Amino acid sequence: MYSSVHEIFQEFHTARPSLERSISQLKEELSAFKDGVVLYGAGSSGMALLGALRRAGIEPRCFCDGLEAKWYQTCMGLPIVPPRELIPRYGDQLLVIICINTDGKRYCRSFAEALRQGGHPGVHQRLHDAGCQSIIDYEQLSCYFELFLGDNTGNLPCCPDVLMMLRHQEEIENVYHQLSDPCSKQIYLGIVAHRLLRDKSEIMTLPQSEQYFPSDILTFNSQEHFVDCGAFHASALEGLMERTGGRFASYYALEPDSINYDYLTKHFPISDPAQLSRCSLNQVAAWDSDGIQSICSLSGPGSFIAEYGEDTVLCKKIDSLLDGNPVTMLKMNIEGSELHALHGAKHSIERFQPKLMIAGYHKTWDLWDIPAFFKQHIDHRPLFLRSYMGHLSFVYYI
Repeated sequence: MYSSVHEIFQEFHTARPSLERSISQLKEELSAFKDGVVLYGAGSSGMALLGALRRAGIEPRCFCDGLEAKWYQTCMGLPIVPPRELIPRYGDQLLVIICINTDGKRYCRSFAEALRQGGHPGVHQRLHDAGCQSIIDYEQLSCYFELFLGDNTGNLPCCPDVLMMLRHQEEIENVYHQLSDPCSKQIYLGIVAHRLLRDKSEIMTLPQSEQYFPSDILTFNSQEHFVDCGAFHASALEGLMERTGGRFASYYALEPDSINYDYLTKHFPISDPAQLSRCSLNQVAAWDSDGIQSICSLSGPGSFIAEYGEDTVLCKKIDSLLDGNPVTMLKMNIEGSELHALHGAKHSIERFQPKLMIAGYHKTWDLWDIPAFFKQHIDHRPLFLRSYMGHLSFVYYI
C-alpha cells in the first residue's frame, strides 16, 4: 500500500520503460491478426476507443455487441455485428477488444443485463463459443500512452491520459491533502496507482446501493431540494425517499436521452399529486451554457455529449433551470459533462452550499479539476471520496 502520491510518481518514473509501449509497437502487434480488429461493446467506451484508434491510423472492422437491439445498425460508421457472425463474415484471425468497463469481476451497472449476464468471464466465453480465439479487455491497451492523449470523448477510465497526469502531479498531490479522512486518502492513492502503475491492489469498494448516499458522510432530511443530473429512471430519488420516509421538498430531474426521458415520464416512481407538484422532469442536459449540443444517444445509461453525436439535445445551466430556487442536494453522474455542469451551477452552489455528489472518473482531469472547483466555490467543508467499482467508478462528496 502506498503512503503518498509522491511515492507513486517516483515509482512510475523508475518503472516507466517497462510500463510504456509506442504506437508503432501497437501496430506491429495488431498486424499479427490478419483479419483485423473488432470492438465488442457499441457504447461509450467502444466509441471512445474507436476515436483513439482512428487518431493513430488504426481502423477496426466492426463493432460487435451482445445486445440484439443494436445488431445490423451502425455506430460511428462501423457495422454492429452479432457475435455469431464475426467469424463467417471476417475470418478466424480476428482480435476482439472488449470495450466494457469492468474490474474483472463485475460490469458497471450502466450496461444492459444481457451484457453482464454470467459476469466478466461470461462475455469471453460467449465470444469463444462463437469461434473467437483472441480476446482482450481494452484495459490491456493502457500501456500505449500516446493512444489516449487529450479528450477521448466517452468513458475509458481504465486508459487515462498518463502524460497529462505527469504534467499535473502537483494538482494530484493537492487533492490528496484536500481529502478529509483516511478512507478517502487510501482510495485515492489506489486510483492513482492503478492509473499510473496498473496496480490492482484491492481498495475499499462500497455497494451500489450506497452510491450518492454514504451514511458515514452525509445525512438527509425531509426538506431536501434535490437536483438530479443524469436522472435515468429516478433511482436516486427513490434512494433519497428510502432515507427520509418518502419525503422531500422539491425534485428536479435532468435526463437528456429521449428514450430514457420517455421511460421516466411513464414510470416515474411517484403518483401522489402533492408530491408530483414538487417534481420537475426535464429532457435537458446540464451544461455550462444554455443552448444546443450534439449527443450520442445510447437509449440507456451512458448517453454523452460529443461533437460526433448524431442527435441534438437542449442544454441548460442549472442556475437557469433553478432561476433562484434553492438546492440542497446536487448529484451528477453525466458521462464526462460534470465540470461543464458544475460551472453552470456555480451561482446556485455558492448561494445555497448544497451537498454535492459528483462522479469523478469519466475524464482524466476530473480527478483533480473537480476537487479544485469545490475548493473555489464551496465554503470550507470536508471533501470525501468513495469507490463503487474498484478503481474505476468513484464519487466525490462535499
